[in-house]
Amino acid sequence: MQTLPFDILVESTGIPDVGARYAESAILAGKHVGIATKETESVVGPYLTRLAQQHGVLFTPLDGDQPSLLVGLLTWAETLGFEIISAGKSSEYDFIWDEAKATVTCNGNEYSAADMTSLWALDDNDARATVSARSDVLSDIPQISVPDLCEMVNVANATGLQPDLPEFHAMVLRTIEVPTLLDTEAHGGVLQGNRRLEVFNCLRRPDELSFAGGVFVVVRCEDPHVWQLLRDKGHVLSQSGDSAMVYLPRHLLGLEAPISLLDAVLNCLPSGGGNATTPKFDLTARATQAIAAGQLLEMKGHHRHIEGLRPEIHPAEALAGSANVPFYLLPGAKIIRDIDAGQPITLTDVELPESKLKELRLKQDELFAG
Repeated sequence: MQTLPFDILVESTGIPDVGARYAESAILAGKHVGIATKETESVVGPYLTRLAQQHGVLFTPLDGDQPSLLVGLLTWAETLGFEIISAGKSSEYDFIWDEAKATVTCNGNEYSAADMTSLWALDDNDARATVSARSDVLSDIPQISVPDLCEMVNVANATGLQPDLPEFHAMVLRTIEVPTLLDTEAHGGVLQGNRRLEVFNCLRRPDELSFAGGVFVVVRCEDPHVWQLLRDKGHVLSQSGDSAMVYLPRHLLGLEAPISLLDAVLNCLPSGGGNATTPKFDLTARATQAIAAGQLLEMKGHHRHIEGLRPEIHPAEALAGSANVPFYLLPGAKIIRDIDAGQPITLTDVELPESKLKELRLKQDELFAG
C-alpha cells in the first residue's frame, strides 16, 4: 500500500474487522484514513487515532456522517461559551403521522395508531407524560437501533459527553419539542444533568420537513431578550424559554465527505475529536432473549445488528475478566454458557474469535491503561 499513488484511504466496508485491518495497513504505509466504518471506530478508534499521530498522518471521521457533523456543531457551541445541555441526532427513519388514516409509517411499514390523535401536542402541564404515552402507543415500532448508539459512542469518546441512560431515552418527538424534553428534569425535561448525548425519533406529518437524520445541540438561554428575538425569527426554544436547539437537519453522507478529505490531506485537520479521542465509553450488548450455549453470534443486514442483542453504552473497560464485550467484537463469537434475557454479554459468556479488531483492542487497552 505504501507505494500506491493516493493520500487518504476512505474505509467504508462496514465490516468491523476488515475496517481495522485496512485502517491499520494504511496508517503504517503513511496514508491518512477517513473512517466511515463506525463499527470499527467504536472498538478501536482511540488506538487508531494515536497510531496515526505516531506516523504523521490522520485517522478521522468524515463529514456527512453524524459523528463528525455533531462534533463540529459541539465545537462551535463550546467555543462560543454556551452551556451544553444535550446533543445528538435524529434516528434514521421518521415516524410519519397520517391523521386521516390514524397510522404512523416508519421505514416503509405502516402501523395503526389511533391514540396518536390526542398525543400529537404536548400537555402544557406535563410534557413528559405525553411523550411517555407516545412511546407506549408506538411500541411496535423499533425506537432505537444499533447504528444510532454506535455513532453516539464515537461522539462520546471524542467529546466526553455521556448518555443519560445506557439504552438512551430515544423519545418520539416533533422537532419543535426537542429542547423542551432534552433539558434537565429541573427545567421540565427528562435529563439528570447537562452534557448528555441522546437520539430522538422525529415525529411529523407527511407534509412537514424531516429532520433528515441531522444533528443538534440544546443550549441554555441566558439572555431572555436575545432568545425571544431569536424565537420570533423562528428558532426553536423550549416551552419555558429556558433552552434552545441549534441544529443541522441533514447528513448527506458521501456528498459532504470530500471536504473532510481535503481538510485532512491539504491542511492536516481532522473532522472529529482528534487527539481528544480517548476510550471513555464502549458500545456493549444485552440479551433480549434467552441464548443457548453453543450458538454463534452473527452480524446481519446493513444496520449491522446481531439477533437477540440490544445495544447499550457503558463506561469503557479493558478487555479482561468479566468485562462487558464491545458490541462489534461479538460477530463470530461462540456462546459458552446459557444466557438469560436481560443479561449483559461479558467475556465470561463468550469465546471471541481471533481477529485484527481484537488484537488492536488489546493494544488500545494497554496504551490507555491507568
